[in-house]
Amino acid sequence: MKMKEKKINSLLKISGLIQASGGLIRHVAGPVDGDILSVEYDSRKAAPGCLFTAIEGYEADGHKYIDRAVDAGASAVILSEKRAGEFMHLAGKGVAVLASGNTRKGLSAASAAFFGDPSKDMMIIGVTGTNGKTSITYMIESILAMHGISTGVIGTINYRWGGKDYPAPNTTPESRDIHELLHGMKNDGVKAVVIEVSSHALELNRADDIHFDAAIFTNLTRDHLDFHRDFENYFNAKRKIFDLLHLSCKTKKAGIVNVDDSYGMRIYQGRDSWSFPMTSYGLGSGAMFRPEAGTIRNEIDGLFYELESPEKGIAVKLQLSGRFHIYNSMAAVAAMRGLDVPWVTITGGISALKRVPGRFDVIHSDEGFSIVVDYAHTGDALLKLLQSVNELKAGRVITLFGCGGDRDRTKRPVMGRVAVENSDHVIVTSDNPRTEEREVIISEIIAGIDTGSFEIIPDREEAIARAVSMAGKRDIIVIAGKGHEDYQIIGREKIHFDDHEIANKYLGMRAAR
Repeated sequence: MKMKEKKINSLLKISGLIQASGGLIRHVAGPVDGDILSVEYDSRKAAPGCLFTAIEGYEADGHKYIDRAVDAGASAVILSEKRAGEFMHLAGKGVAVLASGNTRKGLSAASAAFFGDPSKDMMIIGVTGTNGKTSITYMIESILAMHGISTGVIGTINYRWGGKDYPAPNTTPESRDIHELLHGMKNDGVKAVVIEVSSHALELNRADDIHFDAAIFTNLTRDHLDFHRDFENYFNAKRKIFDLLHLSCKTKKAGIVNVDDSYGMRIYQGRDSWSFPMTSYGLGSGAMFRPEAGTIRNEIDGLFYELESPEKGIAVKLQLSGRFHIYNSMAAVAAMRGLDVPWVTITGGISALKRVPGRFDVIHSDEGFSIVVDYAHTGDALLKLLQSVNELKAGRVITLFGCGGDRDRTKRPVMGRVAVENSDHVIVTSDNPRTEEREVIISEIIAGIDTGSFEIIPDREEAIARAVSMAGKRDIIVIAGKGHEDYQIIGREKIHFDDHEIANKYLGMRAAR
C-alpha cells in the first residue's frame, strides 16, 4: 500500500505510549523520554525515531530483524515478554526495550495511540462472515452516500475514500496499517468507514483497538481451515467482532446477525452476553428483518422484494442479481436502521448501486447468452451462486471454476460436487495454483464428482474461451472463483489475468467470426 504520508498531529513520547497501552506494553530497559516518529513492524521500513514491533509470524519471526531495525535508527522496540532477556544489550545503545505478552496486541495498541485513535471520531461498521462481506460494504457505502456522509471502505477489492483507491493486499490490513488508513481518512473529512473484518484479522488482533459502532455477521461455511484448523476455532474468531463492539467507546451500537445460519443463531442466542441490542435477519419467520416471500423477484437485471418485518411493505429494489443478495441487502438495511438512517435513504441508496465488482457481475452477449463473473470460492458460496443462476436460466448453465493452491484443500471435492449437481456442464480449470501443481488441485476437485457432464481444461484462459465458444442462446456461463481479481498467481509469480476482461475478449472474437 502506497499512500502519501501525512504528519501525525502530535508525536508521542515512549512513556506516553506505554501509558496509553493499558498495560499491554511494559518498560524493560532503556530511555523512555524520546519521541516516537513512526510505528513499524517491517524492518525494511524502519527509520530514525521509529518504534519497531517484533511480530512472531507464520513465515518469519520479527525478533530476527530487531537489530536491523535498530541499525536503521529505531529508538524503541516492542518484543515478546518471554524473549526480553535476549535484547537487554539494546538499552546500552540508547534504545527503549519494551515487552508485551502478545506483540500483535502491543502493535495494535501502539498504532491506535500513535495515530490518535481515529476510530473514536468516525462511524465504524465492521462486517465479518465467510460470504457476503464485500457486497454488504458496497451497499452500506451507497446508502451512506445517499445520506450525505463521506464514507471510506477497507475491504477485499481495495481501500477507498474521497475518489481515491489503493490496492488491498489483505482483506483486513495489519493493525498499524488500519490505523494509518483511518487517520488518513479522518484528515480527509471521512465521517464513516465500512470495514471487512476477516477471521485472520480477528484471530491475529488486527482489529483489537477499533471502536466499532456496528458489527455484522453474515454466515460461516467451510473456508480457511488451513489456518483455523477446525470450525469451532473459525467460529470463535468470527464471534470476536461482537466482543470488540462490546468494548467500543461508542454510545450508539448495533449488532446484526443472520439467524438462518446455524452459527449466526448461536451468536443471537447468546446476545445477552453483550451490552448492545442484537438485530436478526433472515428468510425465516423468526427474523426481525425478513422479506415477504411472495414479493421476491430475482431477474438477470436485478432483484426486488418487500419487507414483511420490521415494517411491512417497504420495497427494496436492487440493480444486482442473485437471490443471496437478499441476505446481503437485509444485513445492510438492518445495520443502517440500527444506526438511525431513514428508510427512504436506505432504499434509495441500495437501488442506486449498479454493480459490485466480481459479485454476480453480469456480461450480456449480443447472441442472447449471459456470463456471470463471481468471486465464489467456497462450496457454500458456489452453491448459492448456482442456485440463483438456475432460477434465471432458460437454457443451460455452464460453470467454470478452479480452487486456489496453498489454501484449504478440504473444500475442493465439495466444490466439484456442488458444481456438477447444479450445472448442465462444468469446466474444471485452475484458479491461483500458487506453489501447488494445478493438475494435483484439479484431481482433488474431481474426486468429489461421481456423475455429470464435465471436462478438464487446466489453462484458465483456454477454459474461458471454450465456455464462450460452446454457449448457445439463453445459456448462462458462470465463471467462479476469482471475481474482481485482476491477477493469477502461478508459483510465486503474479501475472495479469482478469476473468471479466478475458470473457469480453472471447465474446469479441466470437462476434467477429
